[in-house]
Amino acid sequence: MITTLTPSPSIDLDYQLAALQQGGVNRAREFALHAGGKGVNVSRVLTMMKVNNVAMVPMAKANGDFFLNAAEAEKLKLEILPIGSPLRLNVSLVHEGLTTKINAESSPWTESESKKIAGRFKIRARRSEFGVIGGSLPSGLDPQWLVKLISDNAHRTKVVVDCSGDVLKAAVSAKPFLIKPNQEEAENLVGSSIVTIADAIEACKEMHGMGAKNVLLSLGEQGSLYFNGEKLYRARAEKIVATNTVGAGDALLAGFIGKFKAGPIKALATGVAWSSAAIKSRGTGISAPPTDIPTELVTEINPKEASLHGEDLQH
Repeated sequence: MITTLTPSPSIDLDYQLAALQQGGVNRAREFALHAGGKGVNVSRVLTMMKVNNVAMVPMAKANGDFFLNAAEAEKLKLEILPIGSPLRLNVSLVHEGLTTKINAESSPWTESESKKIAGRFKIRARRSEFGVIGGSLPSGLDPQWLVKLISDNAHRTKVVVDCSGDVLKAAVSAKPFLIKPNQEEAENLVGSSIVTIADAIEACKEMHGMGAKNVLLSLGEQGSLYFNGEKLYRARAEKIVATNTVGAGDALLAGFIGKFKAGPIKALATGVAWSSAAIKSRGTGISAPPTDIPTELVTEINPKEASLHGEDLQH
């Protein structure tokens, strides 16, 4: 069993545009609505992988009908955590191989709501191999809430954190089992630019030293790295034409933890396969699951030889 918690769930509205004209009228070729949020996206892929999971979603009952209907259509198993604030609406504009996102801030929780949500996660964590906490926190919620949530459940489950900025910095101090930053998030966390693969490897080491027991670093077109403190693995990205990058990192994480028991090479290759499937799909959902798992794209790297990997990430 894997549990995901999405502190800031959303309804995602995706527009497919031929081009984006700033300051003008843009007409969409297609549009779609999805139940969204990082944890929900992870649960969506796990469900497609047939991995037993439940998505914990704080949500007001009054405006949650669409979210529930969308989740039911995708056969997502939800645990609704009742709160008083409404769901946010996020917009993705997909155009010319690029994705422009407009994300709303999530409404605040009351103190009572934050305590109840933490309590429910603790109960779920006892029965879960992984407890994934993904996305931003509601407006005004102190990152220390997340720090305590990680600390309180570290002995109950493998706590996975996928967040950014000051929230990620605080979370790492609580020693989560796994973090999954992208390049920009890693640069902000370690305070230095990542220009080469060697830089990325050093960043993984630094993030491990900061408290993360395992690091899964996504590098876009340059693939991803996994470091567990002793062994280091690199997965090169499949060469495909990107239709939409929204949800690619969530798919990478879901594939990785969904096959974690099979070992790092199979887990990383599975993450790459599902990430590629997300990139080839339009909108938040994945239109077609991967047909094979490219283990040949994954290689083990000697961490002591990190300086030898001077490959520029821009090439």
